[in-house]
Amino acid sequence: MGFGRGVWLRPVFALVLGSLAGGISACGPAWADPGRFTILYAHSTTELEDVQGRGGIARLATLVRQERAAGGTVLVLHGGQALAPSVLSFYDQGAHVIDLLNGVGIDAMAALNREFHHGDDVLMTRAFEANFPIVVSNAADRQTGKPLDGLEDRAMLNAGPLRVGVLAAAPARTGEITRSPRTDFQPPGPVLARKAKELRNAGADLVVALTGDSGGTHRDVIASGAADIVLYQDRGRVVAVDYDGKTLNATVEPQAAWVLALDITAEKVTRGDATRTVWSSGVRAIDTATLAPDPALDAQAKAYRARLDSMLGMQVGRLDTPIDTRREVVRASENAFANTVADSLREAMEADVALINGGSFRGDRAYAAGTVWTRRDIQTEFPFHDTAVLIEVTGQQLRDALEFGFSGIEQLQGRFPHLSNARVTVDASRPPGQRVVALTVGGKPVEPAARFRLATGSYLANGGDGYAMLSTAPRLVDDRDADFVSTILAGRIARTGSFAPQLDGRLTVQR
Repeated sequence: MGFGRGVWLRPVFALVLGSLAGGISACGPAWADPGRFTILYAHSTTELEDVQGRGGIARLATLVRQERAAGGTVLVLHGGQALAPSVLSFYDQGAHVIDLLNGVGIDAMAALNREFHHGDDVLMTRAFEANFPIVVSNAADRQTGKPLDGLEDRAMLNAGPLRVGVLAAAPARTGEITRSPRTDFQPPGPVLARKAKELRNAGADLVVALTGDSGGTHRDVIASGAADIVLYQDRGRVVAVDYDGKTLNATVEPQAAWVLALDITAEKVTRGDATRTVWSSGVRAIDTATLAPDPALDAQAKAYRARLDSMLGMQVGRLDTPIDTRREVVRASENAFANTVADSLREAMEADVALINGGSFRGDRAYAAGTVWTRRDIQTEFPFHDTAVLIEVTGQQLRDALEFGFSGIEQLQGRFPHLSNARVTVDASRPPGQRVVALTVGGKPVEPAARFRLATGSYLANGGDGYAMLSTAPRLVDDRDADFVSTILAGRIARTGSFAPQLDGRLTVQR
């Protein structure tokens, strides 16, 4: 390989995939006096404890301790997506996650879209609580153009004689789908390319980029050529490693169920006047089911769990009909549970019509009739702080909002709308922006100049998920004067002791 990029891989780089228990190995020729270090990568550790004997922060801590005890340099990189959503994070806005990760020995963590879900001010607080750098490279304070207080736009880590630069790319749409009014999110490719060059000029021998998979962000980062290694997220695969001749990119299952280990061998080689880094990597996929939880962190997590259980164990009411909150259901068609939530919101706010989005529902499961719901179920479905808001919209604004909401049906976007006291027919075969073919509110066709009292959540009312047309609507009841949407639903269920969500044909999607 040539030296144009500033970093070479070994001339021989063969990835051999065996059984996952044995891991993945990469082979290359021996080089004199190389530097060696290991990168451990995990992400999306939102659960307090393991799931069926696998994963959890306590098992991750055991792995980190064992790897470091074996000798050599170990860099622990956390891919983010950890501060939300979870039931406990609804109450403490992710403080417990940082508390637990502080006991693991993290070297750097990415701040991706879910780190911003509680708001950029909250993320800054979490960053000051962390004993490791939290990195986001393509986000900056709108007023200063600099990283948000407490966060970093890059990290430089020492790996023996080598220096490793770390960048992190939040999806460009993070500003649309989170509450981050003071943060400017930029397209990741160009920003990371520039900052990777700055890291190399500052002495980085290798550059690692951490990113998610939302909107193809990791593909943009790979295409930019910014990093030698791109660690991303794909919940559909236990582990995957690819090498395109320039960049090693890899993913691993969330919740530290499996942890990716990259065993790097690298050295600086001089040819003529040029000195470059030549490197190769062995790859291991480590099943944390084979590890015992770290006792101290396990006790800490169990203490959090005990407090949460006592708080969330209270029964709310019985479910008399089956419901389904799986992602592919609530983001693609009429949904019985979404109908109940929208109806509850409209009635509580005394509105003409209510609008909620499919991305509000996070339980991602089916519930059988007869299930007794507790506060835990409510918070599992609604882990974010979404407060009821009443705004005034015109018929045209309502139609525009629905056209926008239905524009992402094919991609199962969270913007998919659900309504109360309205009926809408959508033709998904038509181009986005032309899909609403019939719309009524209260049984009457919607005229562009008509005015409606619209109940929604504070997230959408502030323009979240791309609903910018709602952010300028007059506020009749602000979020300071209303309850959480989840609290409104829980109150409705508790008053009757049961609930029976139904489909009634209010939303028809033609395909």
